[in-house]
Amino acid sequence: MVLGIVAAVAVLAVLALAVALLDRVCVALAERKASEYLSQPFGHPATVRVHGTPFLTQALRGRYNQVDVSGGGLRVGDMTGATLTAHLTNIYLPLRELLGGRTTELPCEQVTGQIVLPFGELARAARIPGLELRLVDDQLVASAALPVPGISQLARVSGEAVLSLDNGGSVWLRIRGVSVAGISLPGIVLNQLLPTLNVPIPIPELPYGLRLHELRPSPSGLVVAGSAEAVVFRRLNIRDDRPEV
Repeated sequence: MVLGIVAAVAVLAVLALAVALLDRVCVALAERKASEYLSQPFGHPATVRVHGTPFLTQALRGRYNQVDVSGGGLRVGDMTGATLTAHLTNIYLPLRELLGGRTTELPCEQVTGQIVLPFGELARAARIPGLELRLVDDQLVASAALPVPGISQLARVSGEAVLSLDNGGSVWLRIRGVSVAGISLPGIVLNQLLPTLNVPIPIPELPYGLRLHELRPSPSGLVVAGSAEAVVFRRLNIRDDRPEV
């Protein structure tokens, strides 16, 4: 009797271990498969994490509740060196596709994401001569090499950079509190400079179909946040040097 109970417990323990191992293997498989669709903006495999336990129930029904994607080396239009972190809700990948199918689409109900654009790339896109942007004590500071009427043919002007969204979704850079060598400029001179210091910055189409909602500066660059609904990702064949699971 005792031996029978011990044997039953041992069998249950082995089964539990096998299920747990299978669960983890399926997680790795799902992350690899999802990466084939979600890595397109990067051109190389992104980091994909599928959340939720137990995982097998998600795999069996073909719907993954929470998936995170992150990666660097992103190109957004002509801007390079960007990074992306995204949170995806309810991704649909049938079990047969997970186990070797060749579907070309990966539907997703909702995506929220943040892209960090380097300040140097933003400065280049603004087309203000010699523009530099940097974060100083939580304030975005701009400086540029411009002709200042009545003062100098070329001087380094500086001020607070304000990045904002207009109603049409365009990004505007406005530089206020302008000074030269720490000396504020007279109003008549400032009025002549303002058209040069208030410019639109063209932000290319964002990956994952994200619609721009929010801007905020960070030590790494400008954080561009957005969201999208009912996104369909396409499969991309990219080289993946990671070891097989």
